[in-house]
Formats: sequence, C-alpha cells, structure tokens
Amino acid sequence: MKFFLDIDGVLVHANPHKPVDLEPDGFYKFNQIAVNILNSVLYETKDEVILSTSHRFRYDIVRWKEIFSSRGIKMNNISIIETSTSSDIRTDRKTEIEHWINENQIESSDVVIIDDDKSLNDLPKDLKERLVLTNPYTGLNDITDLTSILKRRLKQKFLEVESAK
Repeated sequence: MKFFLDIDGVLVHANPHKPVDLEPDGFYKFNQIAVNILNSVLYETKDEVILSTSHRFRYDIVRWKEIFSSRGIKMNNISIIETSTSSDIRTDRKTEIEHWINENQIESSDVVIIDDDKSLNDLPKDLKERLVLTNPYTGLNDITDLTSILKRRLKQKFLEVESAK
C-alpha cells in the first residue's frame, strides 16, 4: 500500500490563529491522535509513505525517517513525491499525485491519500475514493474514513483470492 501523506492540516493543525508547537529538533510537534491513527494502519515492513507535503524537500529521506521516528511513527519505507515538471511551473497537489501514480503505474486500489488540500476533490473517482480529506484546523483525528478505505481493500483482496480458487 502507498500512503501519500501531507503534514500541515494532517499531522499538525493548519489553523492560522493558533501557533504550531515545535519539537527540540526544530520541526513541528505532531498531533498524538494522528500519530496513533497512522501507527494503527501502517505495516512497517510493507507500506510505503510518500511525502506529498510542501515540506518534502526540506530534508533528505534519512532526516525524514528520524523526524517520524522521534515522533513515534513507525515506518521503514518512505519516499518523496518527485515532480517531473519544470521547476518554473508550480503544479497543484492533485496534479502531482496523479502524475506520480501514472508514472509509477500504481493501481488506485493500492493508494491512500491523506491530505487537507481541497484540490484533491477533483481527483478521478477511483482515486477520490482513496482520499481521506482532513479538516485543516484539526488534522487527522478520526480513523473512520481511513479504515473504511482499508476495509474495501481487504475485501477486494479476499474476493480475488476466493475467485482464484
């Protein structure tokens, strides 16, 4: 499973009227509810977290692993969504994610997108069904949407196994 993960509005609130707490390393303190939710659905050895956040180029992969680990998020596979568009042209999150999925030939059923970016409402239906659109003021604080996506995936896999018998 590939988890596209934003940070602002997902792991930390994006309320402009409230300051964001920092950890001693200088990066944001993550909301513990969001951390618990992610830990409950990520399989450390199999799932890949793909950073789609605007912060993604701030650090290298080694540093990102340290940041997530120090905040209690257990993952082994982390990458940064790369855009192959010109650096002079800024693309929206929707375009970046769609492009990455198409370039890497990933099935929509193998994707979960966790983000607060409203441009993602315009994703094609198969990808929009894989979207957990968070409230930017509260972030990821309810596991319901995420588990419903994962349950559909498990049901699909079960049906595939049963039909192969």
